[in-house]
Amino acid sequence: MSMTLRERRRRMLRDEILAAAQQLIAERGFAALAMDELAARVGISKPTLYNQFPTREDLLAAMIARLIRDLFTAAAIGEPTDRSPLQQLCDLLHASIEFQIRHHAAAFQLWLPEVAELLEKHPQSRDELLKAQRRVWRLAEASIANGEVAADLQPVDVIRTFSSLLCFPFVGGRNLPPAADPVATADLVVRIFQQGLQ
Repeated sequence: MSMTLRERRRRMLRDEILAAAQQLIAERGFAALAMDELAARVGISKPTLYNQFPTREDLLAAMIARLIRDLFTAAAIGEPTDRSPLQQLCDLLHASIEFQIRHHAAAFQLWLPEVAELLEKHPQSRDELLKAQRRVWRLAEASIANGEVAADLQPVDVIRTFSSLLCFPFVGGRNLPPAADPVATADLVVRIFQQGLQ
């Protein structure tokens, strides 16, 4: 079923708001996100913004749910494939690292206690997070079962390593030079991940 023009415009506005919010959060963190500044950046009124997202928490929940879906889509996770489970994990890690570098977004911000608590309270973001965790867990189990990962490792070891490397582009603080080539940096992180597990 095709969307009406009004529905398409509403979706486009929603996507624009989410993209602007993501950029503001990358610049200053979630705690500093001001709805009036976000409305001004998008070029809309605050009532229009609140019509789309009644609270900052609703906005963050929608942004995280969209980001998770986008990363799994970019890595083609869940689609029929001949790629091994470990290669699919590597593709997801690559997509995540490259995204963080290109958009100056830090994955570790998602796991700050106040953000994690907020996400747990929103069914949309909680469901996306749980679905993502189940998919990654299944890939970790399958990569061990296929012999792609060292036999002495458990799925939880694979997932902890995967999650730790998600923060790689930003570890070390501001004293490190920025990654000049997001693809090359993501390639390096994936190589470290794959070789370490094998």
